[in-house]
Amino acid sequence: MKNEVGEVRPGQLVTTYGPGAIMDSVNDSIMVLDINYWSNATDIIYDKRLAEFLRKDYFKKIPDKGKFDLPSIPFPNYHVCSNNKCRRLFDIRENFIMSEYLKKGPTCPDCRYKAYPSRFVVSCSNNHLDDFPWRWWAHGKKPVICNGKLYMTSSGNSSSLDSMGVKCECGAPWQSMKGAMSEKVFEELKCTGNHPHRLNERKNCGVMGIIPLQRGASNVYFPALRSAISMPDKDEELAQFFYSYEQRIREYDEDWGHEGLVKFYNRNLEDSPLFLSLDDFVEKWYKYRDRDKQDINKYEQIKEIEYESLTNFTEYTRKGDFEAEEEEVPTDLKQYFSKIVKVHRLKEILVLLGFMRNESPEPEVRELPNIVWLGGDTKTNWLPAVEVYGEGIFIEFNQEIINQWLKENSIVRKRSLDYQSLYREWVENKGWSNQNNRNAVYVMLHTFSHLLMKQLSHESGYSSTAIKERIYCGNEMAGILIYTGSTDQEGSLGGLVEMGNIPKLRKIIVSALEEAIFCSGDPDCATQEPNEESQLNGAACHACTMLAETSCETGNRLLDRSLVVRVMDSEIKPFFKVEELV
Repeated sequence: MKNEVGEVRPGQLVTTYGPGAIMDSVNDSIMVLDINYWSNATDIIYDKRLAEFLRKDYFKKIPDKGKFDLPSIPFPNYHVCSNNKCRRLFDIRENFIMSEYLKKGPTCPDCRYKAYPSRFVVSCSNNHLDDFPWRWWAHGKKPVICNGKLYMTSSGNSSSLDSMGVKCECGAPWQSMKGAMSEKVFEELKCTGNHPHRLNERKNCGVMGIIPLQRGASNVYFPALRSAISMPDKDEELAQFFYSYEQRIREYDEDWGHEGLVKFYNRNLEDSPLFLSLDDFVEKWYKYRDRDKQDINKYEQIKEIEYESLTNFTEYTRKGDFEAEEEEVPTDLKQYFSKIVKVHRLKEILVLLGFMRNESPEPEVRELPNIVWLGGDTKTNWLPAVEVYGEGIFIEFNQEIINQWLKENSIVRKRSLDYQSLYREWVENKGWSNQNNRNAVYVMLHTFSHLLMKQLSHESGYSSTAIKERIYCGNEMAGILIYTGSTDQEGSLGGLVEMGNIPKLRKIIVSALEEAIFCSGDPDCATQEPNEESQLNGAACHACTMLAETSCETGNRLLDRSLVVRVMDSEIKPFFKVEELV
């Protein structure tokens, strides 16, 4: 007899169906349990910089041996009988028989017909999740002690909630589901403090007023993700070596001190290319043993390391899973770009920290007090991750020209200050910590990235949802990386790198800029001012600039065509002079 109840790809488990998310399987809806229950997760992924930033020892691959990889439970617990003559609404945990469930899926305890999961659940501002309070609703929204059978019926007048209702066999009047999605109805109901992914662990929550949700709604689960482009170097290899052998070396060190380290070196490392000598090994071990995992405090530091690897080479480089080739910048583009790189191969480490409900988590920061951390709390020494192999195009902008553009244009400087203050206010209103400066330079880079991604999707064969971006913007950074990859195969199709050949890329860049001059939403789009109502965007909309949110670093915020090209009725001097490139 099979014990599996569904299938999911490793990449989906990190981005969409991680622990805490509701996933539709073949016969039921289920929830993957917390990582504490992942006994089959054994394969290690090691990335020194990302591990230090998140204060973890390492990451683990999603188990994918093919069978019984991840434990899960049915959720919601309440199910509805599919037999129109029955329509029993019941808790599947009552008289649950595992063998029957695995064979047939959920079935009605009365008529044995197939049952399906309830479409309603409830949450709270502390990210708890529980079944809809059916008994409370069925008895006129009053707390009662009643064990009568519940039935979900429909008047048949329409397909709206008004015609659906629940009734108890105790004789309580039939209750319409009208208002079941209104938060006001639940203002006096206290949260149960339930976390289904921890086997329905309940803690005292104390929140009054729960939030009704539909089981398949997107706001039931927002993953908290962090990623880094893997840039292997000798320090990375060294850290991985010490992690692998740490326990053995530590035993030698604690038992015999320096003499123990001499023994370990003589027995195992005399021919190792990682160490020049015994003294070199001892020095590096002490440094590793006494290391401070708080060296990388900001996500921007990870990007700075990536940026250095992408720019600090000439012609060609290959380091582990990173392979890149420099292209000569055309003469007419040198006033805008310092470097163009075709990244033939790259590896992105994508880590799942935890999740939130109802609101998306704060991007790019390490401290996330509002999320539900996997493993129970932030003391867990590992997190689940996937390796994404792919390819890309990196463009470094000419920082001298950017500085000159800002210096010579007072309107651009004013717009830059507007974006800084607007982003700061927006972050403060959400209760986030503002670690990054978002000025006109960032908005210009970000908008250009979106325009280029749109054009590349037309030319490369990849859909726009398959292409992603990384924006490098800071005191010493000004560049974009546009890349694609797959968690389910060792690489990608090569179409994006092919577009990096200068004759093709120049044509794509010019076409992207020309397309951005006019939008079908103009003049409304062109004259839009950045504010919270416009999602911090200036001249930007879905018709011209916005992409799928999975492709964008900031959820389609901080975009403005007027900083990139000349748009109608704009006094802003854009960064690019399209007429000189055509």
